[in-house]
Amino acid sequence: MSTASRKGLSAVAASAEDQRVVLTSHGRTVAVVDSPQRAEEQARLLREASLAVLDAAADLISARGKQFDLDEVCARLGVDPERVRARAALEADRAR
Repeated sequence: MSTASRKGLSAVAASAEDQRVVLTSHGRTVAVVDSPQRAEEQARLLREASLAVLDAAADLISARGKQFDLDEVCARLGVDPERVRARAALEADRAR
């Protein structure tokens, strides 16, 4: 934090354009400053990874032969089914 306070916020923001800036205090991370492009890319990668996990889980379930409903799958995965339904509705709205 002391380096950031000495150099100023504009210097930290300028550095964040080139690489992620981690601000620490007494060796403990207190903040991360990143460019919007990298933050959006990270969010996109997380979304894709989440969908890949759900697809893989769906493939495993369908390969077993027994059909499970969403509530059963979510219970086995430890996922809130209402959150999945809300996400599916959001994605369906975006697709329209």
